[in-house]
Amino acid sequence: MKKIIIVDDDIETRQFLSQALGANFDVLAADDGPEGLALIKAEKPDLVILDLLMPKMHGFEVVQRLRQDEQLQTLKVLISTSKSYAADMVTARKAGANDYITKPFDLATLLGKVDEMIGGIKTPVALRFWGTRGSLPAPGPHTQRYGGNTPCVEVRIGDRLLIIDAGSGIRELGNSLLKEFRTRSIKADILIGHTHWDHIQGLPFFTPLYMPQNKFVIHGVHGTTQSFSEVIAAQMQHPYFPVDMKAMCSNPQIQELTGPLHLGETRISYHFLNHPGITVGFRIDTNASTLCYLSDHEPYGRLNAQGEFSAKEDDAVARFVQGADLLISEAQYTDEEYKFKRSWGHSTFTDVIGLAVKAEVKQLALFHHDPDHTDEMMDKFVAECQNFIKSRGYGLRCFGAQEGMALQF
Repeated sequence: MKKIIIVDDDIETRQFLSQALGANFDVLAADDGPEGLALIKAEKPDLVILDLLMPKMHGFEVVQRLRQDEQLQTLKVLISTSKSYAADMVTARKAGANDYITKPFDLATLLGKVDEMIGGIKTPVALRFWGTRGSLPAPGPHTQRYGGNTPCVEVRIGDRLLIIDAGSGIRELGNSLLKEFRTRSIKADILIGHTHWDHIQGLPFFTPLYMPQNKFVIHGVHGTTQSFSEVIAAQMQHPYFPVDMKAMCSNPQIQELTGPLHLGETRISYHFLNHPGITVGFRIDTNASTLCYLSDHEPYGRLNAQGEFSAKEDDAVARFVQGADLLISEAQYTDEEYKFKRSWGHSTFTDVIGLAVKAEVKQLALFHHDPDHTDEMMDKFVAECQNFIKSRGYGLRCFGAQEGMALQF
């Protein structure tokens, strides 16, 4: 952890800063200039957050003395003060301060300043499941808890919005976003793992796409015989749908992925999966955590004869999700069901647990539930998976994804 020293005579300010920064940094504090100067020289931190008006020695003098020490001349110093005069800002910078923030300030402004100066701010990832069902929507009284909508996952990384897949669940996500943003512009990147209907059928019903103030980029890979944009547009062509994509006044950009996608500090990579047609899984790496999403996938060792080639391909998938904080993976069949549905392109619960354990994943969300699996059945399957993991002493948290479930990590 990088180290920050706070020098401020106000106890409430010291407590606020310590709490705000403590999750990402080793934080120490002093309540006057001489004590702060001594602590800085002893600890040699990465950053000092320094008040100006303090007893015994004010902040201007502390900065000057720091810059006279050869070992501390490059130390980052952020002035934090209620003095907002331009002349004081100029004086502080001339004395050797790197930046200046005026009290009172909000947490986001502070974290932005600190991250800009020394980095190290970890952006939490929040997600919500809007669709968890595979193959076909399955609404009704027997699927109320785990959900009947097909795949859609909302991901927030700071103020950046990502949407993974556009199954029927994206319709309710759109309604939620309209309530949240009201007249403000909605900006999002939509990642499409593959273009089977259960993963794109909600796109024409995603209301924010029809509003000109919004901006969307839809990402996917080239199809088997058509471009990604041609495949996406096809489901809205006559006679399949009454309006085409020209009605989407937001004019969404359609981009084919040819390599990793970089959105700020977030890196999104993809890996080809074993499913009829062209299908990819996603790995989203932030400065705080890693989220992986695999839907749909049938292990090579299941479908093909066991051997060197199958093992090589299955190992590559495991490497792709290695160490993920959360793996969202389809787990559509029991081992018994798979006997009748081999080569349909899906995994069993056993397959997914084996992959997660092999890849040392921290959390596993069972996803892409079979349309015939009721809430009662899913409770049983999830419990069996959890008992299987516990009986073998695996350090893996496993749960069934439910529509509306929200997580943060």
